[in-house]
Amino acid sequence: MSANLRAAGFGFASPLTQGRIRAALRSMALVFLAALPSVVAAQGSGASVEPEPVSLAEVRVLGLRAPETANVKLALGLSRLSATQRRQLSEARLQFLLRRIPAEVRSALEPFGYYAPVVHVESETAAKGLLVFVKVDAGVPITVKSLDAQMSGAALADRFVMRELPKLGPKLGERFVHAEYETGKLQVDRKLAERGYFNAKRTANRVEVHRGNATAEIALHWDSGPRHAMGMATFAPNQFREGLLDPLVDWSLGDSYHRNRLIRLQRDLSALDYFALIEVTPDEDAAPADSLQVPVRITTTPAKRTTYSAAISLGTDSGLGLRGGLNRRWVNRRGHKWLADAEWSQVRLAASTQYRIPAMHAWPGWYSTQVGYAEEDQAGVLGFERSTMRTGWQGQREPWLASADLVLARERIRSRFRIASAAQRLLYPEVALEYRESDDPVWPDQSLLLRAMVRAGQVDAGFDSRRFAQFTLNVQWVRAFNDRQRLLLRGELGGTQFSGSREFQEFPTSLRFFAGGDQSIRGYGYREIGPRFEGEVLGGFYLATASAEFQHFFNDTWGAAVFVDAGDAFNTSRGFDPKLGAGVGVRWRSPVGLVGVDVAHGLDAEAGGGTRLHLSFGVQF
Repeated sequence: MSANLRAAGFGFASPLTQGRIRAALRSMALVFLAALPSVVAAQGSGASVEPEPVSLAEVRVLGLRAPETANVKLALGLSRLSATQRRQLSEARLQFLLRRIPAEVRSALEPFGYYAPVVHVESETAAKGLLVFVKVDAGVPITVKSLDAQMSGAALADRFVMRELPKLGPKLGERFVHAEYETGKLQVDRKLAERGYFNAKRTANRVEVHRGNATAEIALHWDSGPRHAMGMATFAPNQFREGLLDPLVDWSLGDSYHRNRLIRLQRDLSALDYFALIEVTPDEDAAPADSLQVPVRITTTPAKRTTYSAAISLGTDSGLGLRGGLNRRWVNRRGHKWLADAEWSQVRLAASTQYRIPAMHAWPGWYSTQVGYAEEDQAGVLGFERSTMRTGWQGQREPWLASADLVLARERIRSRFRIASAAQRLLYPEVALEYRESDDPVWPDQSLLLRAMVRAGQVDAGFDSRRFAQFTLNVQWVRAFNDRQRLLLRGELGGTQFSGSREFQEFPTSLRFFAGGDQSIRGYGYREIGPRFEGEVLGGFYLATASAEFQHFFNDTWGAAVFVDAGDAFNTSRGFDPKLGAGVGVRWRSPVGLVGVDVAHGLDAEAGGGTRLHLSFGVQF
């Protein structure tokens, strides 16, 4: 059998032969292991290499107006990448974001009425990185074909609600701008809520856009439901006796609801300066199910009871000064108030104290009594010492402010020509009425101030007694043309009638008219314009001044101004000789109001005119 196997070639090798075979196999294995790294390296060298990251420099949108361009940039994924992401943008990510651009542009332009824009995306490599250009043809805009606006319910007879419907837009034939459409809807909703239609709802709120003929059909229907009424006003417990604040509620149960009544009540409460926080809210949940009357709840948080104030002042009219004050917001549970203040400057010294009792009626305000002392003295200008007691009333009903006082005063003239003079005793009523309308108390774009004052009474000096009558009228007007430019106009008139043989010399200095200074005619010193005697300004019976100022702001904070002031204080119509002042200034919008620094030149040197620096704070100029 062994012989047969060997003859067939399947015999077993001898031990020597087997050893040779094992040696050969070991050699082959060693050669394979040695060659394996080379094979692997060769295979690696043939694999694809990841490209270097792309650095995105800028994305530019071309072919659109500024509003549309801004909205498109906000919508583009490429534009929203951070600086780090732009520097390490992979090729795959870049291609993905580029493919999305046409859809993002279409979505961003739909709110502006463009539903079929044509978008081309191009890119080029620059030294600072990849530039991507998005060229857009907005195409034909969607225009309004029909606008169906209807109202049903009780508001159908409410002219204040109904006049909002014609304001809805866009109008027929106009481009369908989403923002205008939404604003109109919300304005109607607000007016319905403002006037007490709390069950109002939209029964139709539909826009059908037909891309084929580029038109839109709008349907807006409201059902207002019934109008609610004013309910009972309830004050939460506060620091005052019960019922003290009730007269400020200016409605009766069942009066038609209007949100302005709540706003007016909150404003009147705030003007009292008793509270740090005031909430006037309609409580619909507390209303009976079968009643349309809406109860109103008033919640207040007391302010700090006593406050103190102190300030250092610097002005070109008054020089360096100090001011301090005390405000006792409420003295007792009846809401009485006590105030005191004092001031000193290089030209004025004054101190006063005032006691107030709240006047809760149609014009909320105060009954007050005030006692004060003031003296004013400036080189070359007639001065005075004055002690005053005034008692009266002041009330406010937006936009009006009214006051009526009875004044008792004792005054002495201070003049370099008269070391001592007989004390003058004055007794007169004084009535003032003010109208103030402004869209912003700190930085108004539209503002109007009108103030008229009349006083009449008698002046006693020694054995003489004479009557007088006086009026003043002030006007200030502000109008902004845009965010950068404003025009300010101001005017002041005053006149006096005084009986007696030695009229002018014996008329109280504090009631005479003077002009000049920061708030009058710039380019002249404070109270330097008026009739003179041997170089001293004595003041006049009449006053007429006017001012015009144009402001241009270079940014949100800084601006410049040019202005012209004119006017005079005089004793007779023939004595009116207008003094002119003009100049330029810098304006700073500070957190607390407008600050102005002016360089003005007064053109009348004999009246004290010259080149002067003026500082001003606040809205007035």
